[in-house]
Formats: sequence, structure tokens, C-alpha cells
Amino acid sequence: MTSALLVFLLALPAAASPQLDYEKFARLHARLMDKDAAKQLEDELPSLRKNLKTAADVSARYWTDCTVFDELAKADILPEKVMKALGIRRETAGGVVHAPAGVMHTYGYLFSQLQTAYGLKGKRWIESRLDERLGLPAGTFSPHPPEGEFASNLTSALLQVTGSPAAVARAAKLTPAVKALGRVEQRVTWKTADGKTVAASVLTYLAPLAPLEGFTTTDGYLLIYAVDRDGRRRFTTAFPVGQGFADGIMSTKPGTEPDFKPRFNLFVDPSWTVAAQENLGWRAD
Repeated sequence: MTSALLVFLLALPAAASPQLDYEKFARLHARLMDKDAAKQLEDELPSLRKNLKTAADVSARYWTDCTVFDELAKADILPEKVMKALGIRRETAGGVVHAPAGVMHTYGYLFSQLQTAYGLKGKRWIESRLDERLGLPAGTFSPHPPEGEFASNLTSALLQVTGSPAAVARAAKLTPAVKALGRVEQRVTWKTADGKTVAASVLTYLAPLAPLEGFTTTDGYLLIYAVDRDGRRRFTTAFPVGQGFADGIMSTKPGTEPDFKPRFNLFVDPSWTVAAQENLGWRAD
């Protein structure tokens, strides 16, 4: 390469990162509802099939399953046809449809066109700027990250924020600027339909979200919902919340309620029955 050509290339403006917007995913959703599959969408989302495969693998290792039905909106987060087109596993147990939470709460939310009281599910990744508010590069939590892969990056960041760092396949080298302030731990023991015992700790974390210049929001915390079982941490979801919601979590007192009700779309097999439950209340870290 000649020096003159090199100078010319360096003078060119950097290519803009692909932007995320609601119209784009509404259009892609419509294509999936028509006849397209993930392969065809790679004209707008390069490497989508590879990334969905990574997200499914990461989900299997670091995430629980989640329910597909939104209890507040009274509808499925994604239609079965769209989930099938994207290759997202969809199963039914005891009449409850469930899917891998990691891929569902990242790519699935971006494609979802379900209107909720809080807006579209994709708002979490299109508007909230959670990556930047955790001290990470813009776009880290998107299908167009500067490095790594969307679900892998999110998983790596959540593991670090909750104090369980691990090397996640295809995740960028990330160092979030915050740690969780504390957590509510619920220790639950279930009896399965075949008489086995399953014990786990269900954890609700809160981590502070830094303000950004020129960005206005009432959400000051990241809520992270996770399950620890057999020495493994597995996430169900993570989303921003306001002060009032956070205060409710931080005011949780210890107790031994007779039942356990999963929250935030955590899937628990309906055939399981709660044998014991102890809520340890909020504990600051």
C-alpha cells in the first residue's frame, strides 16, 4: 500500500455502528411472521445465526428457563412462529410454555412486538443504555457490539456485578464499574413429581446505575434475578428499576412464608411443590 493511499484511507470518516430502532425490529418481526428465518435476516443483522447459537449455549450454561407468557400484558412475549424462525427452543410443561432465558431476554426481547405498560420489551436494549451506565462501551449489550457477542457480554457483566466472575465464551473483556449493593436471598426446597428434592437459593440483586450526561431517566438501579443451585449461578433476567421499586426490595424482611412464588418470568415446573422456604431478607454487600 502506498503512503498516499494510506493517508487517504485514514482520512475517511469511521463507519457508523449500525443503529437499533423500533422500526427495524418491527420490520424484522414482520419478515419472520411472513416466511423468513434467521438466515434471511442476516442482510440486516450479520452473523445472526451464529450469534443465536452462542446465545443458546450461554443460556444453557448460565441462565434458567423463563416463561414465555407475560402475566401483565396477558400475551406471549414472542409468537411461536417467530421463536421457531429464530431457532429459540420452546417447550411446554404442565401447560406452561418456557424457553431459555438468556436468548429470550436478549434477542427475543428485541424482536418482541408485545405492547406492555412499560413499552415494548426491546426498550431495555434500544433505549436504556444499561451497558454505558455500568461503565461499559456503548453497544456492548446489543446485536452490534464493538467486541464480543450480545448475550455473552451481558452474562459476563452480570456475573461480575454479582460477584461470580467467569470466562464466558465469546464475551468481550469487560470490567463493569459497579458491584451489586446487596441482595434478597430466598432458600427454597421443592419436591418433584417423582419424589426427588431440589434445593436452590433465589436471589434478587440491586446494582447502582450511573447517570449519563444528557440522558434522563427515573431508573437508578439494575435488578438482577438469579438462581444458585448445585454451585452454579444462573440468571433469569436483569432490568432497570426506579427508586420506589428498589426501596421495596431493600426493605424486605426475613421470614418463612409457607409458599414461594417465582417472579420476573422465572420458570419452575408446575409439578414441583414447595417443601420449605426461608426468606433471609435484604443483606447489603
